[in-house]
Amino acid sequence: MKRDHDNNAATASVREFAGQDRYDTALRLAKNFATSKGGLGSVPAAFVSSGETLVDSISVAGLAGYVDAPILLTPTGSLHGGVADFIEDYGVSTVYVLGGSAAIADSVVTSIEGLTSKPKVTRVSGDDRYATAAAIASMIDAESSWCDTDAVSAVLINGATDMMPFGVAVQTIAYRLQLPVLMTAADELPDATAEYITENDVEHVQIVGGTGTVSADVASALTTLGVDTVARVEGDSAAAVSVALAALANDGCGDDLGLVSNDRVALVRGNPDGVVAAPVLASSFAGGYLVTPLVVGDSLPASVRDHLAATPQNIGTNRLNLGILAVGGTAAVSEATMKAALEAAASTAALTVRIGAASDTNKDGATNADDPVRPDPAATGTATAIDASASPPTGPMISLYFSDAVTATANVERIKDVVEINGIPAIVLNAAGNAGAVCDQTRIDVTLGQALSAGDVISIDGSAVKLGTSTDQRTFGSATTTVTAPAPDRVRPTISIVGIAGAATARATFEISFNDNVGLAGTAQLATDEVRIVGGPGGTSPAPTVTVAHTAGTNSAVATVSRDLVAGDRLIINPGAVEDAAGNKSAGTSGAAIKAQASPRINRVLMSDLKHTAHATWTVPAGSVGGVTGTGAGITIRAKGDGDAAGAAGNDWSMVFDRASTYSPAKPLDIGVSVDPKGKRVTVRFNNGPATATLGDLIKTLNADAEFSALFSAGFTSCSLAAENSAGSAVLGLVTARNVAAGFSDSGRTQFAIEVNFNAYVDVIRNPNLLEDLLAATRVRTRPSAAETVAEGNTRVQTAATGGDGAAAGGGLTIFADLNADSPALPVVDASAAPVRSVRYEFETSQVRYLPMARDLVQTAAGHAGAAAVTGPPAYSAITADAGVATGYAADAPATGTTDTTTAADRVDENLNGSSQNRIQVSNSVKAPS
Repeated sequence: MKRDHDNNAATASVREFAGQDRYDTALRLAKNFATSKGGLGSVPAAFVSSGETLVDSISVAGLAGYVDAPILLTPTGSLHGGVADFIEDYGVSTVYVLGGSAAIADSVVTSIEGLTSKPKVTRVSGDDRYATAAAIASMIDAESSWCDTDAVSAVLINGATDMMPFGVAVQTIAYRLQLPVLMTAADELPDATAEYITENDVEHVQIVGGTGTVSADVASALTTLGVDTVARVEGDSAAAVSVALAALANDGCGDDLGLVSNDRVALVRGNPDGVVAAPVLASSFAGGYLVTPLVVGDSLPASVRDHLAATPQNIGTNRLNLGILAVGGTAAVSEATMKAALEAAASTAALTVRIGAASDTNKDGATNADDPVRPDPAATGTATAIDASASPPTGPMISLYFSDAVTATANVERIKDVVEINGIPAIVLNAAGNAGAVCDQTRIDVTLGQALSAGDVISIDGSAVKLGTSTDQRTFGSATTTVTAPAPDRVRPTISIVGIAGAATARATFEISFNDNVGLAGTAQLATDEVRIVGGPGGTSPAPTVTVAHTAGTNSAVATVSRDLVAGDRLIINPGAVEDAAGNKSAGTSGAAIKAQASPRINRVLMSDLKHTAHATWTVPAGSVGGVTGTGAGITIRAKGDGDAAGAAGNDWSMVFDRASTYSPAKPLDIGVSVDPKGKRVTVRFNNGPATATLGDLIKTLNADAEFSALFSAGFTSCSLAAENSAGSAVLGLVTARNVAAGFSDSGRTQFAIEVNFNAYVDVIRNPNLLEDLLAATRVRTRPSAAETVAEGNTRVQTAATGGDGAAAGGGLTIFADLNADSPALPVVDASAAPVRSVRYEFETSQVRYLPMARDLVQTAAGHAGAAAVTGPPAYSAITADAGVATGYAADAPATGTTDTTTAADRVDENLNGSSQNRIQVSNSVKAPS
């Protein structure tokens, strides 16, 4: 049964791109585009066009494809608030304003430049719409070609306002091919257009529309200019042209366009909603597949009806479900038009399958069809035990990932009939829906009764088998995968050597550390006969002796020299001294002792990307599933890991279930879903519905809502409940109260790491003080109360580089360590550990407001000899965070055993750190906690 994309009787209120007006529709489209690029902060450029004239946005599709940017609309005389928020929220650093001041006023440009993020604004304009189109085309710094031609090409459309729908029809192809879109009058080629064609040596011009749109005289003028070929997409109406272009995209232009969807189309109105849809239809709406736009008017044009009626029932062995997307609200594409389109194309839902591992074998943090199937025995060398008598049976496991729900009981028995290994029916002990935390109805885990070896080909062919729910049984296509062994480890272990000469306390040791991408052999890595030392300037002759202390299995060692180190002393380690678990041996390595440096400073503060390790979940209130026997609430809602509610951010959201005062059980099921990103709330209102409605109906309604599904997913809590629903017995009881809050787990967690790099090796790191400086800007933003400061005192730290750990105030950030949660301060990491050039902190938070941000300022004051009497200096240069009288800290005295009673608050001790100012930078070189 073919349905509107919202899966809810085609109600306008849940259409994905139905904004309150043209500006809101453009914003919804832009946000869909941004989500596909990574969400907040992921859109470097955007175009802003007038929502009143609209003509300039028609000509920007090719440039938008070249820049890979969305198109936004704003009133001529003022900056739309939603556009301002989009620029700020999605990190837009470059804004292209289309048209002159008559289209978008200079005050709008000033408003954009005055935003907090200070984007760069470039106006692209000409003396008229034709010159503006030429100016836009000139910014495409590439030679683009029309379908099935290698010639330098351009698209030519009629630039009259009433001819705008013709431009809408070609926008999506122009975006994908990055083609200049030029404008002409019906009977005369404008000078600006002619100049562009001549200056850019355009060899092919593709006219959009019949001779009633762009005359034969214009085509002749193009030939006179020297254009080699002039072609035309015929059609007396924009609708007919859009159908011709759709056919071209799916046939003659397929190789040039790349991925083109054969199971989705979009209905667009020429003006205004269709003009800004190209970036979404060409790239983000269907996961990278181009969705062809069909131009409609107040009713469904005959040409579009005929095109939809020609929809095939099958693509290969798969039944086809043609998804029809309406761009804009009912004023753009009416309910009658949508209903007529649905009736014209009577196709059936497609079902596809992919084969993957049942665990995260590619280590990307997700288990899905992208995980390669590995051979058995596993990397541990222990084969998976095969026990057919166990319940459930045990053995090697693979997973089948379907495009729709297939987990009714009968399905798993059919699966056993179609799985083959190397062309021979596989021994299948069990096939069951994946339960997990939420039953995944699209995944079936298959337990095999035979081992898997590298090179085995696993295949499944469902052309003769029907799967699905009790009411929707469909065949599916074939799928294969090859069992692959992990790539062998051929990476040598590495060795680093640190030696400090001339320190405040003399040193006679080199610190040695080993590292490997997989793991070192669990034996002692070094022996004294593997190392030797060459004396530096002033060293004794012959060279001093060296001994090595090392514990088996650890990744460090200490080489003790028979005298104090002298700058230039070099420790040499023989090739093959260190071996990893795979038998790879280290290369020869050496390291020289360097002179101690006074007043070390912080060079850089780097932060990893955020890693969302757990996501918030909600359970539907029990009152909404009262008809289900013995299954509890039954529905779990989970924040998606790739949405703006991922990790800690999801903990700020609430789910509210409501029943309208006008609710009637005599009317068809009507469940409204409202998503409020600003208030962080989802409201689900039962407007009407019969007693026979099921839990699956509620799940479908939730997941069909575009705003909801961008952030959350809903599913059955158990696969047994999914089976009940498939049988029609999981009846949905309706809430009787108003605004019932869903149960909430508060389980969202986000992790990240911060690395502090110094300009010299340091011995002493006062972690509480350094952490206070790192998080100073965060705490200014959050302004915690005194009670909150105490309550958040369980902030903990692990300094991976030094081995020191303890607790420190951080305000809502858990810093990993196995420590007493109430410990008030983190002790100094002293010179008993090896000197380091950097220190790493790993954080986790359940509250997104406590996250540090890129560009946060980290200021560290110079070390002071404070007013209090103190003794015992560090053995080598110290890093202290914000030490001195201003914060009540007393730094170490300048000499061992002495007492410093000075009262000069700003006297700097050169043995302590120098001052520094750095801004936090997000860097790929710093990895999130593993």
